[in-house]
Amino acid sequence: MKKVYITSLHMMHGGVEMAITLLANALVEQGYAVEVLCIYNLGNPVYHLDEHVKITYLTNVHPNKVEFKDAVHRKRFIKILKEGFYSVKVLFLKQKVMVQKFKEIDDGIIISTRNEHSVLLSKYGKANVKKIAQLHHDHRFSKKLIKDFQNNYSRIDYFVLLTESLKKEIDEMMQKNSHTCRVVIPNFLESIPVKENLDVKNQVIAVGRLDKVKGFERMINLWEKLQIENKPVLKIIGNGDEKDNLQKLIQVNHLENEVKLMGAVEHDKVIQEMEQSILYMMTSYTEALPFVLLEAISVGLPVIAYDVRVGPKAIIDDGMNGYLIPDNDERKYLQCLEKLLKDERLRGQMSAAAIKKAQAFSKESVLKKWIRILEE
Repeated sequence: MKKVYITSLHMMHGGVEMAITLLANALVEQGYAVEVLCIYNLGNPVYHLDEHVKITYLTNVHPNKVEFKDAVHRKRFIKILKEGFYSVKVLFLKQKVMVQKFKEIDDGIIISTRNEHSVLLSKYGKANVKKIAQLHHDHRFSKKLIKDFQNNYSRIDYFVLLTESLKKEIDEMMQKNSHTCRVVIPNFLESIPVKENLDVKNQVIAVGRLDKVKGFERMINLWEKLQIENKPVLKIIGNGDEKDNLQKLIQVNHLENEVKLMGAVEHDKVIQEMEQSILYMMTSYTEALPFVLLEAISVGLPVIAYDVRVGPKAIIDDGMNGYLIPDNDERKYLQCLEKLLKDERLRGQMSAAAIKKAQAFSKESVLKKWIRILEE
């Protein structure tokens, strides 16, 4: 039985964590022994993890970004120093434990899901271990990342990218690296739901971490400018640092009856809310291959999103299963949003196209690509 190790920061809410969970479960089903190497123990895994998947927590520390920001906001100097020192300790420990673990593993396969882990894997992973790096985010490629890709992946055997456009960029950066094979393997859905005739509500849905990068403030601003009869309710599911700011924005624009911040909810409830909605909205500033869009099309939701650098264009066929809007073109976004909300027949056509598109991201089709590189 081949052993597969998958690195993770934590196993709480998040698209990366869902991807790790689904991959771990699928590989166990295929007969692999799977162990998740997790930096933080923040509680029981949010998503269902097969009982045969082993989790090893490498530290007993926790991230303290919230505490540090609060100390800065309150101008508590002693607290700032304390949290600052703790952050340095966590940063050092995160690297130390991962290096130790990579040095201990003598054979099998390691899949690294974060750049900092991939750099360490390339440097410290043993020769008998198959080393696979995976890029889950569109990082807008900082100078450090580009340098890592060019110089610090030399012993990585496979570099898994989520989309063809990402692969093209990475191929350009890694021209001098003849060892690392770059491949495209998208995220996959555990199953494609059977379309049920649920009671559809007059609501639009968006899901994601309440973080600046997700652009929920421009979604709320768009909603304030949307002037149509029988205007739906916009439900935003998720939690994060921007919650208070977004709630203030809703109040300032007098949208309390139109925009609802739902907080974090169970995954099954997210899918149920999607099934009862008429449209999925996304206004992120950057995305890789967003799970929420895959889930949205799998239940037949037309989707509308800004055409940011990587992710949405791999899922949305513009004018077929939704609309891709040039980034920051608010006028075009409002036009397409209004068109979709007013035209039930168009939504029906796009719904059928969305379900068809979701088949490309089925577990069966994507898992074959994983097995190919694991067994080569």
